[in-house]
Amino acid sequence: MASMEYSYNDGNKCIVPCLNCNDGPEQAFLQHAATLHGSYNTERLEMKQTEDFLASEMNKLSAQERANALDDVHCVGEELKETPEMIEKGLAEFQKAVEEAKNPVYEMACQQNRSYMEDPTLRLQFLRANFFDVGTSVRKMMNLLQYKAKYFGDDAVARDITLDDLNEEDMELMLSGLYHIQDGRDRSGRVILYIFNHMLGRCRADTLIRVAYYVWVHIVVPIPEVGTKGAVVVFYDLSNPGNQFPGPGLNFAMETMQVTTALPIRNSALHFCLKPRKGGAALSDEILRVGVDTISRHERVRTSLYFGSDLELRYHLQGRGIPTDTIPVDEDGNLVEDILNSWFYKHRNEEFDKFFWKEHSKPSPEYKEKVSAGGCQHEDTETTARNDATMKADGANKEKQHPAGKVEGVQPRDQDVMLGKGKSYQVCNVTY
Repeated sequence: MASMEYSYNDGNKCIVPCLNCNDGPEQAFLQHAATLHGSYNTERLEMKQTEDFLASEMNKLSAQERANALDDVHCVGEELKETPEMIEKGLAEFQKAVEEAKNPVYEMACQQNRSYMEDPTLRLQFLRANFFDVGTSVRKMMNLLQYKAKYFGDDAVARDITLDDLNEEDMELMLSGLYHIQDGRDRSGRVILYIFNHMLGRCRADTLIRVAYYVWVHIVVPIPEVGTKGAVVVFYDLSNPGNQFPGPGLNFAMETMQVTTALPIRNSALHFCLKPRKGGAALSDEILRVGVDTISRHERVRTSLYFGSDLELRYHLQGRGIPTDTIPVDEDGNLVEDILNSWFYKHRNEEFDKFFWKEHSKPSPEYKEKVSAGGCQHEDTETTARNDATMKADGANKEKQHPAGKVEGVQPRDQDVMLGKGKSYQVCNVTY
């Protein structure tokens, strides 16, 4: 048992050991430290509180539980198995637990839109994220409703959040590169979501929470395989010796983590890619310790910490089944700008299609084919004129920051459709 505890704390600085590494922990550690970029502070490679805590959590597991955790981290785990009987039983128990809870926010939401709150699709998201643990699922849904009312308003509790619910500051953070959904999947077919650190010390907690809610609940969670396989999260430190970013404060971390733990998502693996540097890593040991303590035990034992240069971090991710050809960071640690927000534009087009065809509930096949082919635009000339006027007024004083109709690397075409209220950051469609 002593040697097993030792392997979780040393080696390549991963809490779960690499199954493909033949070197002993001392040799592996020295090899990785010796090859770091000379400007990095190689004396500060430990997150002692966090590493000790994660190691202790691993050592509490049974042999089978530990094997399952390692399988998930290394992309050989099994997905959630469910049957029609399991779904029917889970939904029935969910309804009973909701009625017994008598939550005032839930009751308010039902008065606004009962069919939305009782939609089996919504409830199954929570059940699948928590392995059909009804008590945990109901508690998380009630918590999320309270946060939804707090950050979006009471009138938004019983409906989907759309891009129009996000303000300009929210949208700027959305398009800043804070989040990225990697094109493709890992070896297990799981969705990979990146969180970059360069904006965490520069934004407000409520802004991050609204953006995180939208990205997770309305983009990631609805992807079919997320419900059965879970998602993979990569926290990536973009800092380098010549470009370091302020880190988040403790209160910021606690407020945002409380909300994210209520989301209907199950993270099957969490990879923290950090760079040792003067003054410590992008996340302090204290903040990271608070973060891993907030998440579920299931996620804690699937959390790995890596230290190294950008090239070394790519090797670590590749060893965990993540394809390197579409990683949004190059070997020098720079964001790959031309693919950075492609995931957002793809989703935005899907959101437009959803609400556009809802307004035109029964379009003719010829009309729908013509729109899909880019042959015509929304045929509401009054709305178009009003949006054009709004866009000109709103964009006149923001042209330098957000040139109307374009974002870095995005060039609209003549047949593209303008979305939303004509705000300067809501640009034309792009091909994805």
